[in-house]
Amino acid sequence: MAKDKNQPPANNELELSLFGPGIGECGVLHLGDGKWCVVDSCRDENHLPVALSYLQTLGVNVAVQVQLIVVSHWHDDHIDGVSDLLREAKSARFVCSAALNCKEFCTLLAAGRAALLIEENSGVSEMRRVLEILGSRRGSGGLCGPDVWAAQGTSLYKAAVPFDIELAALSPSAQTITDAKHTLASLLPKAGQVVGQLPSMAPNDLVTVLRLETACVNLLLGADMEVGEDKLRGWRAIIEFVKNRPTCIGRAYKIAHHGSENADIDDIWNELLHPTPTAVLTPYGRGKQPRPSSQDIARITRHTSDVYCTVWPAWIRAPRRHKSVDRTMRECTTQRHAIRRTPGHIRLRFGPGRPVTTLVQLFDGARLLSAAS
Repeated sequence: MAKDKNQPPANNELELSLFGPGIGECGVLHLGDGKWCVVDSCRDENHLPVALSYLQTLGVNVAVQVQLIVVSHWHDDHIDGVSDLLREAKSARFVCSAALNCKEFCTLLAAGRAALLIEENSGVSEMRRVLEILGSRRGSGGLCGPDVWAAQGTSLYKAAVPFDIELAALSPSAQTITDAKHTLASLLPKAGQVVGQLPSMAPNDLVTVLRLETACVNLLLGADMEVGEDKLRGWRAIIEFVKNRPTCIGRAYKIAHHGSENADIDDIWNELLHPTPTAVLTPYGRGKQPRPSSQDIARITRHTSDVYCTVWPAWIRAPRRHKSVDRTMRECTTQRHAIRRTPGHIRLRFGPGRPVTTLVQLFDGARLLSAAS
């Protein structure tokens, strides 16, 4: 199994590898010809960016061969370790949502400067480090914006060798970008307030959904996109956008928002995907209702029987602790889940002789889900 995991794809093979330990998510794409893209970031059991560990295991020259690093949105479980990855991927262009391209977001980052000293793993700290790395590369010092602000219809990568391929953003929509500026303004801290984490914005309309397309294969990466209030926002806006643009349908789908009901509508499956796509997802083990729930799995498996999860269940049996420690934890929270440290790994590969079918490989606890799971 280890030998299989360490086998790099052929130059003319596509790959989608999805990693997730129970809280955290990272996608790694082989774009052909030894070129790679990383979408979001989480850490492995050695506290290294999981994408960095995996690519180095394959013998990839990360400094040269990683072409893009995309952050779909700012939530901590999607950006942990991305600055460490960017530091090594010296040739990579950095991409994030155009909904953050406003002075209000920059003000939030500036307000979080003190967080670098008190909260090394906060969202503010991670994003600040990314923008400082970009600034140092361009010789400007301080914070510097991403190489690409992704919006609906933005082409992020194109190549003709060894096959025609394009990676494009399907979101955020124009209305979402407008909405974000107003929402971010309401999140600005008061004078003297330190921002330790980037505040959450609900619903998750501003995330960057991606589509990787060739003549035979289309991969849809749903990030944490939610349904949206109307046809100008969320998945509803994506459906309207794609309806007017002929394209091949998706053979594989990275399910949005850990399989949550608020990120799923029938039109995703009916309009954007093959009738029997290969679906992959990461679980989320935090909170009162970890995802995917049994109801989520039953709903998803009505659309396809090929549903794979990076680890399942998302949580493990809690370790034994001293009684006083246990008592303190019960006083602090009513919901506790012990999360796995080793990310599970789902790998999909498409290549010559496999234009329709998908080679699926499961590592480190990844498994096929069923309605009875």
